[in-house]
Amino acid sequence: MADAAQQLLEAMEAFDEVAGSVTAHEAMEEFDETTLQLFWRDWPRIQSWAGSLWRRLNEEMAEMASPAGDDIDTGGGD
Repeated sequence: MADAAQQLLEAMEAFDEVAGSVTAHEAMEEFDETTLQLFWRDWPRIQSWAGSLWRRLNEEMAEMASPAGDDIDTGGGD
């Protein structure tokens, strides 16, 4: 799992670098046909997986951000 996590982080970093160096409009004009066809073919599956992960994380984070009960220890003593 650690290898998959590292691969994901590296892929995100690489994708962010591409997105920061060329606009989507420029990519359509400048990327070769094979690159664009592979993106068009593979992106829906990747986007679906990433969206599913995003939703699960969002749900988990929402639970963590829920207000706590009355038993909060504020550290102020009695």
